[in-house]
Amino acid sequence: MAANPFESAWVAASAGSGKTKVLSDRVLNLLLTGTPPEKILCLTFTRTAAAQMANKISERLGRWAAEDESDLIRDLTDLRDAPPDADLIARAGRLFARLLDTAGGLKVTTLHGFCQSLLKRFPLEAGVSPHFDVLDEAGAKDLIARAQTDVLGAPAYADCLKTITMMTDEDSFLKLLAEMTFHLSKLRRIDERFKTPEALKAAYESALSLPPGATVESLTRDFCDISEERESALKTAAVVLSASKKPTDKQKGAVVAAFLAADEADRPERLNEYTDVFLTQSDTIRSRLVCKESETVLPDMLKEADLALTCRQRVKSLETMARSTDLLKIGAAILNRYTALKAERGVMDYDDLIASAKRLLETSDAAAWVLFKLDGGIDHILVDEAQDTSPDQWAIIKALADEFFAGAGRESRNRTIFAVGDKKQSIFSFQGAVPEEFERMRLFFKQKVESAGQKWNDVPMYISFRSVQAVIDTVNLVLKSPVPRDGVAAPDEDATHVSFRKKQGGLVEVWALEEKNPDDTRQPFTKPVERTFSQTPVTRLAQKIARRIARMVRGGEILESQNRPIRAGDIMVLVRRRNAFIEDLSRELKTLGVPVSGVDRLKITTHVAVKDLMVLGDFLLLPEDDLALATVLRSPLCGTAADDLTDADAGAAARAGMPLTGVSERDLFDLAFDRGGRTLFDRLKTYESRPDTPLGKAYLFLKDLLGRVDKMRPFELYSYVLGPKGGRAAFVARLGEQALDALDEFMALALKFDMSQPPSLQNFLISLRENDVEIKRDPEQAAFDAVRIMTVHASKGLQAPIVFLPDTHQLPTVKDRTFWTDDDGLLLWSPSKPTRCERVKDEIAAEERKQRREYNRLLYVALTRAADRLYVAGWESKGSPTEDWYTSVRNALSGHAPDAGNDGPDAPVLRLTCEQTEPPAPAPERLENRAPAPLPEWARRPAPDEPTPPRPLAPSRPDVDDPAAPSPLTAGRVKAVKRGILVHSLLEILPRLGESDRFAAARRLIAVRAPDLPDDEAGELARSVVSLLTAPECAGVFRPDSLAEVPVSGVVDDRVVNGKIDRVAVSDGEVRLFDYKSGSRVPETVDETPEAYVYQMAAYKALMRGIYPDKTVRCFLLWTEAPKVVEITDLVSRYERT
Repeated sequence: MAANPFESAWVAASAGSGKTKVLSDRVLNLLLTGTPPEKILCLTFTRTAAAQMANKISERLGRWAAEDESDLIRDLTDLRDAPPDADLIARAGRLFARLLDTAGGLKVTTLHGFCQSLLKRFPLEAGVSPHFDVLDEAGAKDLIARAQTDVLGAPAYADCLKTITMMTDEDSFLKLLAEMTFHLSKLRRIDERFKTPEALKAAYESALSLPPGATVESLTRDFCDISEERESALKTAAVVLSASKKPTDKQKGAVVAAFLAADEADRPERLNEYTDVFLTQSDTIRSRLVCKESETVLPDMLKEADLALTCRQRVKSLETMARSTDLLKIGAAILNRYTALKAERGVMDYDDLIASAKRLLETSDAAAWVLFKLDGGIDHILVDEAQDTSPDQWAIIKALADEFFAGAGRESRNRTIFAVGDKKQSIFSFQGAVPEEFERMRLFFKQKVESAGQKWNDVPMYISFRSVQAVIDTVNLVLKSPVPRDGVAAPDEDATHVSFRKKQGGLVEVWALEEKNPDDTRQPFTKPVERTFSQTPVTRLAQKIARRIARMVRGGEILESQNRPIRAGDIMVLVRRRNAFIEDLSRELKTLGVPVSGVDRLKITTHVAVKDLMVLGDFLLLPEDDLALATVLRSPLCGTAADDLTDADAGAAARAGMPLTGVSERDLFDLAFDRGGRTLFDRLKTYESRPDTPLGKAYLFLKDLLGRVDKMRPFELYSYVLGPKGGRAAFVARLGEQALDALDEFMALALKFDMSQPPSLQNFLISLRENDVEIKRDPEQAAFDAVRIMTVHASKGLQAPIVFLPDTHQLPTVKDRTFWTDDDGLLLWSPSKPTRCERVKDEIAAEERKQRREYNRLLYVALTRAADRLYVAGWESKGSPTEDWYTSVRNALSGHAPDAGNDGPDAPVLRLTCEQTEPPAPAPERLENRAPAPLPEWARRPAPDEPTPPRPLAPSRPDVDDPAAPSPLTAGRVKAVKRGILVHSLLEILPRLGESDRFAAARRLIAVRAPDLPDDEAGELARSVVSLLTAPECAGVFRPDSLAEVPVSGVVDDRVVNGKIDRVAVSDGEVRLFDYKSGSRVPETVDETPEAYVYQMAAYKALMRGIYPDKTVRCFLLWTEAPKVVEITDLVSRYERT
């Protein structure tokens, strides 16, 4: 049912049930039924998933095109559960060629990728820049930081900042700003929803149950304005309490009496003392308002307590509103500044892609037109990982599919919607995913499809093809308990999983918690250069897991299901969050000689190789920096010394012939000791005459770099260090191939800096340290046979034969300082417990419930990553939680898994096993076991000499100098340059439109690209460009059949010329060439045209004469700042003659 191409389907696929295969099979079935590839839109959650899906489909189609007919028949029978006819066999063999012929290929993309292509196709309708770029995370972070700096330094927000900083310290203020910038999309929705401060204030008053227009003074005054009935009751209570023998009652009676006796104007000053009679510091009514002998006044005291509680809560709510609106002003200002910075650069972030596409398809004036154009291009929508799709993303999908099942769209052709996901695996709420949306969308599309009279299939998939019986039994037992089931499956839902691998061996072990030890202390003595490590439950568990892994890998332990030795790459360690345990485990594994690939995410500046490169830059900038020089000397850049390695590694290096001639600890000591007042580098210079020593080699290496640092850009410098100077090989030799990720990302950042900033090594290092760039490593780590350590979130979609879960005894906590109401999306900020009103407390409780439910779903994902073996461990933490992962698994297995005893330091507490009762599956051949293919002969030959000329001549950059650009400080220059850029954009876009539509389109583009341009100037600019398109000298140039952005290449006077002509119009007798000029002053006469421009047009003219020898070639310059067209054909001819 799921793969049936004629019916819409909603697949709820449990972990390991083969949803990826179902999705790819459906695409293949659609293609086999004759659906054109361009009519299929497949949306995935990540770009990696999109690439894998596209590759899998292409690989299958390629195999069909090449394999024997008998094999093809077998494949098609397996795919369709029916033998194919001759027509289907022939069609299957042609599909690969059809796919190759499809422009753009099969549309398998992320939703962000689809939105980007949609906005690129309809930029004017969407109100975005036609040539926008997409900001990556680092670029967005940099622009946000600039926006924050601009806003925080603006005097207009001084009062708001004063309110915020009075309630925070430096650290909490920075964290508060980080939270605000993380929720920019929510700030945008508030800004769009509430257009005036009055509307926002009314929304806050409603959300916080405040009277309209309430102030602290009015709330206090209302409470202190006591009615006669209330005053009479309170006086009676004061008398009774004062007559009591209990001191507490006497004191309360005195406070009540004093409050009543005070003038109404003086009562607010006594309010706190008075309300403390009735309320605790945590804003609850006291459990004992009066003692037993005063119980006659208890009802009146309870009534007063209710009023006091209401008053205090309203005051706190009002204070919360004031703080929140101040913070919201800062957030809105940062958002607006960030938006302006993006507009200046013509870029969009990922949130912009979704928001702009949603607005285009739902609310824009052109929505109907855009949907009409798209409706003819998409017949089938397939959504992968549907449980992680956010409501805004679903809104885009709903808009796309709306015409599938309405009007003529439902009758014209077969059209389907298909989604596959698993709400049990919805773990990305921080990216906007709402697990309840999965079910809401299922009901929505089901109603749409069935109302259109079409077939709908709900397809549950609970058979796991991944995990053995022991793992599946554990999952089922855990889900039977109501605590870990909450948020994973409904109470009445049958969530029983079935293992396809019933006859294959495996196990689940629950180890004893690592307990705290009174003797946990640091080592009593270490050398000054030696790192010290605490002995804590975390480090002891890391050691225990490392020992167990080492026994598996180095002890030749067998993986039963495949009957082969366990490899390091079979093992995955999943942590709930990145913490000190990761570093401890990595260190212990390396100590035991077990390869480990490192964590799934890495802050680039924390990697030791990048640190060494950065400190090398510090030394090159300041050779007198002794600490930087000492660090460089002991880095792999200056070689590897024997004392850098363990005994085992040193022995392996000696056997491999690796030279251990680097600067040793002893060499560094001799260099630094007793050097008087000299710097370390001055002392190092004395080794120039001893180039055969480690320090002599190091000096020559650094001397070479010091001679180049002022002449090279950062990318060139570090390329030289890592390439010709052998730095990359040195890092790999010392740190392993895992260092390549960090080195490649470092060089990518250097190249990006060189392309966007003035060349400065110092500024490059500053940007690295300020931005704290984080890279995401390939979670598959297929190239390395190493233990993988990653978060459970990063493991989504992955699996491993053996999985360890080490940090299972901790519960999630709400760490946010800001909260957003679900109903109206308002921001609430209470910086500390005493400031929290009831609404904030309710929001915190709701957030805790959400986190606990996602915590349970995260456990489900973690358990189901294991194919053969699962090990659950943990360490003692504060509070001894009882609803954590460890307790849930241990309680589930108690009574079902035998106690394995505790007769050794690494023995488990519980062990659930399943036996291997069928022959093991043959292990797939590993790439490293295959003989490498020999290099072809051409790869062994030296590269040929560079052609002459070494680089083509670009007419836009001729040998003569360009005219000097006028200073931007000249009056009006900035405005003129912006005007020129606008004209250039208009000349690219407007010719595609009909004459009647050009003016309106021009006004829309100007409004987007230059929102600050006065209306009269915008109108004048639009009219001048539109009239230019129909000017006599431009007749025919901007017709649809003329050519724009024409690339040309050829040889002129023995020079290779490459270039691009802005506009070319070819008629029967002549060829007209137009080149646009922006950012330059318009010459008063033709003869004053800059020489570089004339040479450029002469080169273009020469090339075009070779293409059109029988036509006259005329040359024009279009000065976009005017705008004005000038013919320079005669001037070009004079230059040609000279």
